[in-house]
Amino acid sequence: MFRKLKIRLIMINVASLSLVLFIIFSALYFGIKYGINQRSYMLMNDIAKEERMMPPMGEPYADRVLSGIFFIKVDTSGKIIGYSQGLNISEKDVEELKKIVLQKGIDSGKVENNNYSLKFLKVSKEYGFIVVFLDNNIDKYILKWVIIAYIYIGAISLTLVFSISLFLASKAIKPVKTSWEKLNAFVADASHELRTPLAVVTSNLEIVMENETETVSSQKKWLVNIQSELERINKLIADLLFLARSDAEDEKMPKEPFDLSGLLYKIRDSFMPLAQKKGLKLILHNKDNVTVFGNEVRIKQLITILLDNAIKYTGSGGRIELKLEAGTSAVQLSIKDTGEGIPREHIGRIFDRFYRVDKSRSRNYGGSGLGLAIAKRIVDEHKGNINVASEVGKGTEFTVVLPVGGGVSKALKNRII
Repeated sequence: MFRKLKIRLIMINVASLSLVLFIIFSALYFGIKYGINQRSYMLMNDIAKEERMMPPMGEPYADRVLSGIFFIKVDTSGKIIGYSQGLNISEKDVEELKKIVLQKGIDSGKVENNNYSLKFLKVSKEYGFIVVFLDNNIDKYILKWVIIAYIYIGAISLTLVFSISLFLASKAIKPVKTSWEKLNAFVADASHELRTPLAVVTSNLEIVMENETETVSSQKKWLVNIQSELERINKLIADLLFLARSDAEDEKMPKEPFDLSGLLYKIRDSFMPLAQKKGLKLILHNKDNVTVFGNEVRIKQLITILLDNAIKYTGSGGRIELKLEAGTSAVQLSIKDTGEGIPREHIGRIFDRFYRVDKSRSRNYGGSGLGLAIAKRIVDEHKGNINVASEVGKGTEFTVVLPVGGGVSKALKNRII
């Protein structure tokens, strides 16, 4: 598919340039041809007025014959009464040329036969008329080489355009190909994520249906499993819809000033029971009265995702620190844990959708691989920056820089702990 698209782009470029070159070269060719014709008839008209051959500029009038040009004088009865000196054409040919001009009945044009290809101009005189002839082969020769030059220029231009188009088409298709591959991977991963809970729901329902005489309470184990998997499916679909809407960019996220300090206290209090249950220390280093401009619901979702991951992947007796630092134009949030850490080779991909360092363990924790992708998207929507530093066996630290107002400077974005 992409090979065909690449070929199509190249052919469109080459065809477009071919059309442009054809129009330009045609205009130039006919312009040159018109100019040559005008020059020829001006020269013949001057000779017809003077009734002598025009010598080169700077030389006095003399009995010189210009190469490829001559004239004949004809009286009113059609008899030749004179011609230019130095004429190297037989009287028979001159007579034949005169007859052809008279038969044409026009004042200017071309005369062609097996021996000659001439332009002519007939000008009326008191004695009859004068006909000036100019060899047309010179003009044909010039125009022939003009066409040859255009063919060479066109061939070289098309070759260069083909090479450049080949390079540019490869560059242009690369992001499309990458997006297509990501879309296919996204669909495959989403299908896989949905297949597992659906299979669990189906198998549990089959068990329930096989025991039709049993009471609801006796089937509670299977019903709880079904409910749990349905909740998992519901969350996965909600996450997918969030990312799809964010990608579409047709829904503007409402923003307003809100108290980030107060939000952190609420999040800390909501996560404290879960941390204590797992034997973890959850510490908040907060600053009071820090207000930012953004979407409070999304920021809460961002912090929740990062804290949830920290609690999941930190063993009993571990420590989790949530820290807020405020500047004049940006705030910095950091979530640091003493958990298992992330291997260096995986850090560059942890924000990819459905990407998990250990898929089997992530499923045991109930993860779908969308949490960090959503977190990254929320940060991007707020024109912020998110970074991660981790060491296996020692822990992980996520750092988020968010603008207080509508934007954040590059220097502040790079201020990562």
